[in-house]
Amino acid sequence: MTHTSLIAALSAWADTRADEHALTFVDSAGAATSTTYGQLDEGARTVAGHLRSTAEPGDRALLLFPPGLDYVTAFLGCLYADVVAVPLYPPGPSARLDRVTSVVRDCGATHALTTAKLVEALSGLAAEPDGPAVHPIEAVRAQAAPVGPDRPGQGDLAFLQYTSGSTGDPKGVMVGHGNLTDNHRAIAAGFGITTDDVVLSWLPMYHDMGLIGTTLLPLFVGIPAILLDTYAFVRDPLRWPAEVSRFRATLSGGPNFAYQLLADRFDAGLLDGTDLSSWRIAFNGAEPVDRRTMDAFSAAYAPLGFDRRAFYPCYGLAEATLFVSGPEASTGYRASTFERNALETGRLTEATGAAGTDSVTLVSCGTPPPGTTVAVRRPDGEPCAAGEVGEICVSSGGVAAGYWGRSDSAATFAATVGGQQGTFLRTGDLGATYDGELYVAGRQKDLIIRAGRNYHPHDIETVATAGDEHLRPGGAAAFQPETGDQRVALVVEASRSGLARLRADPALLTPLTGGLRRRVATDCGLDLDDVLVVMPGAIPKTSSGKIRRRATREQFVGGRLKLVVPAVPPVAPERAAADTHPGDRPAAVEQLVRRYANLEGPELDPSLPLAALGLGSLRLIELKAAVERLVNGTLDTELFFGDRSVAELVAAAAEPGPAAVPLPAQTGAVSPASAGQVELHFYDEVSRGNRANNLAVALRLSGRVEEELLRAAIDTAVARHPALRTTLGPLGSGVQTVHDQGTVDWECRAFPDGPDEAVRAYLHERAYRPFDLVKGPLVRVGVAYPPDGTVLLVACHHAVVDHWSLQLLLAEILPRITGGDAPPATAGPGAADATDWARLQQQARLDPDRRDRVTALAQKWRPLRDLVLFPQRPASARPPRRRPDPDRHRADWIDFEVDPDVVRNLHRHAARRGFTPFVCLLAAYAEALHQVTDEPRIVIGAPHHGRTDPRFAGTVGYLVNMVPILGDLTDRPDPSALEERLWREFRAALSTADVPFSDLVRALAADRHGQNPLFQATLTLQQPVDGSDVGLSVPWLRRRRRVGAHDVETFDLPPVDAAFATSLYGALDADGLAFRLVHQRNLVSAEAAAEVCRRFSENLARLVRRPSTPLAHDPVRLS
Repeated sequence: MTHTSLIAALSAWADTRADEHALTFVDSAGAATSTTYGQLDEGARTVAGHLRSTAEPGDRALLLFPPGLDYVTAFLGCLYADVVAVPLYPPGPSARLDRVTSVVRDCGATHALTTAKLVEALSGLAAEPDGPAVHPIEAVRAQAAPVGPDRPGQGDLAFLQYTSGSTGDPKGVMVGHGNLTDNHRAIAAGFGITTDDVVLSWLPMYHDMGLIGTTLLPLFVGIPAILLDTYAFVRDPLRWPAEVSRFRATLSGGPNFAYQLLADRFDAGLLDGTDLSSWRIAFNGAEPVDRRTMDAFSAAYAPLGFDRRAFYPCYGLAEATLFVSGPEASTGYRASTFERNALETGRLTEATGAAGTDSVTLVSCGTPPPGTTVAVRRPDGEPCAAGEVGEICVSSGGVAAGYWGRSDSAATFAATVGGQQGTFLRTGDLGATYDGELYVAGRQKDLIIRAGRNYHPHDIETVATAGDEHLRPGGAAAFQPETGDQRVALVVEASRSGLARLRADPALLTPLTGGLRRRVATDCGLDLDDVLVVMPGAIPKTSSGKIRRRATREQFVGGRLKLVVPAVPPVAPERAAADTHPGDRPAAVEQLVRRYANLEGPELDPSLPLAALGLGSLRLIELKAAVERLVNGTLDTELFFGDRSVAELVAAAAEPGPAAVPLPAQTGAVSPASAGQVELHFYDEVSRGNRANNLAVALRLSGRVEEELLRAAIDTAVARHPALRTTLGPLGSGVQTVHDQGTVDWECRAFPDGPDEAVRAYLHERAYRPFDLVKGPLVRVGVAYPPDGTVLLVACHHAVVDHWSLQLLLAEILPRITGGDAPPATAGPGAADATDWARLQQQARLDPDRRDRVTALAQKWRPLRDLVLFPQRPASARPPRRRPDPDRHRADWIDFEVDPDVVRNLHRHAARRGFTPFVCLLAAYAEALHQVTDEPRIVIGAPHHGRTDPRFAGTVGYLVNMVPILGDLTDRPDPSALEERLWREFRAALSTADVPFSDLVRALAADRHGQNPLFQATLTLQQPVDGSDVGLSVPWLRRRRRVGAHDVETFDLPPVDAAFATSLYGALDADGLAFRLVHQRNLVSAEAAAEVCRRFSENLARLVRRPSTPLAHDPVRLS
């Protein structure tokens, strides 16, 4: 490489290899557009011709382009014309131009090259006094005549690389032609580049690594480069390895976060056929390099041919053009573990034991290339000894002349180091040499010093956010608020799911920050003085994604940080609500209503009924719990489910009822069983072999998840939730026992040859194997390893979980096995477990008022106690039973989805009528059952989740109670009248939902006639619990979600037995509304079941589209 400049190199390639491809741009759709050396040279000459006629040599010209070949052509045209290029991030159509304007003022840019599409967005810039002239490149091509390039001297200025840095304001690094040439030679030597190499990059061209390292370098050395649309990588990171494979790239890389993203998103199915064996240099730089990231990436992508020796951790900075040091090519990365205490006093001392909280692991950035000297300097200017931490200083031909317009930059760019010849760039980074290699420890200006000990912010930030789903990984800034201040502050960004939970329950902030403080104190030995949780994205960052700690500190000191909730000193949970001023409550209650109803924009109309805001039943219960937490008292359920308005809720919240009844004290492992548990135990005993109460969920995960990781996640859940360690006493004892140590029925099996049928048969048998309620365990796990991933089954007996619990468990387990971001399973301070719930229920059943309520309820239902919707054969026709009939409860099922237009109309119709959508479904279902059975009185059982007390919102257990709802069609009501009746019945049912259904049955003295008393049809609508995703906990929805590093999809295991004659299960999520009708085949024929589904769908569509049209009352005549 004898070329004296980039211009000379490109001119030579244009003369000798004019028709060879130089650059190929791949757009977001995957379409590739190539340009040859000759075309690139011609394009640069054309731009230079235009600039020669409009600009003076040395003028500054902004480059404002979206990713593409035009960016390169414009940059080279500036160099050809001796105009100083200023690459910048292209503004969006509606973006503010603050940063562009500040750069214009700093460097005095008089020209801006862009595209015709961006001209309008830059109109405000051109209109500024002394604003630059804007030149769309399309017009330049059409009008300009090509001219030959100037031949620059080594000291001539080539371009300004603007960098905000991680600690300071944006400054323009003056990169000369000689700097560029020297650094390109250094990179080529470090990478060991040959003519066979191919570069591939997704990095933005306005950033030094993307511009110098992956766009201009290939042009200098004469090898082809593939430039991937940066936005394509942002939208789909897996495009990066896929394109490496497609183009057989050998050199590609990026910052550490990009490799972590690929490790998290790895999907063998999506990357099927990807071959990474050509990738020989995977450079990793621009931010702290993490060994754990490279370990994870290597492990994930090794099956695709990636060689971990390709990793090339390197150190560099814009002030040195780009590259400073790196390892020998193709030798991989070296990580060393050092004693934390020694590092805090400024020394690297290798740790002797295993890595832990007393040690720190740093990755070597190798050695500088020939011609570059790296020295580590003490504050007094003397060199550090090997292993001594100081400021990294660099001397090379790549060190820039300084910052544009900053006369004081000589102190940075022309410093001296004792005993060393020449001048050095003071990088501001801390590091040390160890075994002859460079280790980077952090930024000098960011260093936190307390009581003579040094603390590196990156360590604090990593420890603080690790493993907490409320916080964004990498979204933290640690600093000392004032120079010389002993206080240490930490600002952390909430994750999206954490934001939702913290806003709904601000009391969670105290345990969140408390846990964070403990982690930092334990792992870093540092007590934090201030901890603030801010909105996602609120921490300032550089264009490459680095945390700008100085800017964060300024916002902290100025009180300008966007807090998730107002900053308050920690208070005891029992005092938090009492400290809320009553005068603030109306606004706070309205804000909760808006949040739960997802309302934005204009003010909330306080006269609206809550149900008219589109809140479903479950969401209303969650709102009730949130308001009760806010006011530290109880509120009448009717406020939320009647026709009561927002204003009435606000008024009632001003004078709430007394706080919730204290939980009865636990006196041992044995405690009362709930009424529902006793009923299920009885049901299992009289229907031995019946699997209707086995609740199972199975998920297929892309990629292999090791059994140890799965076991750890399940064991953690079992340890956290007493219900999963519970067994029942002998039938009739009415007790349950929570065991100290949980036991899981665990089995793992490999299916190397597949197929899905074998996996499904295996998991189906495990899911529906009967449980022994007395002996336990009542949690069963099956793991199957087909060739394409992992299938996880979790099955429990209904006596210890309900569907709400399954959603909570999945939201808790999935992040632990995928690395995803999801809400935690517990409800925060004050949460209670299922035994607390059972003891409260037992206490309430002793209340004389409760007995009166049960008597009144029995009087209402007595006329319907012997109603049988689907009669069995007459008793005389049945043979005498000597043992349980194993086929008596056998199930069949039908799956169907509702038209999306009907779903949209359903929400609008329900809001207009002031109902919840569930009421509309009740009406359509009741009418369908009437049409099929010709029975005018339809009683439908609906499960009530049993969590109106906010202390049980995060409780795993069987808290469900079935409530009967009467649909009376004797007088053939029109749709509006039927809905009104069911709305009233639904509200009445909710007001008595705390009365166990078994108590009502006992008061009725109902004949069980081989079926469930009072109702034989049920309706369930599953909706998301507290922001979790219902789709993955309902197997028959067949949903697919991205969770952490895996694609996760439901794996359906249809039921074997059914508890009721017909059960219609609906599930409402972001993808739509779907149903499964499960029916007992000996009571309901396949023909009758199909007719129920058809009539239900027709009734629902007619109800929401044409509510004034009478429903069809024609009974169905079935064979």
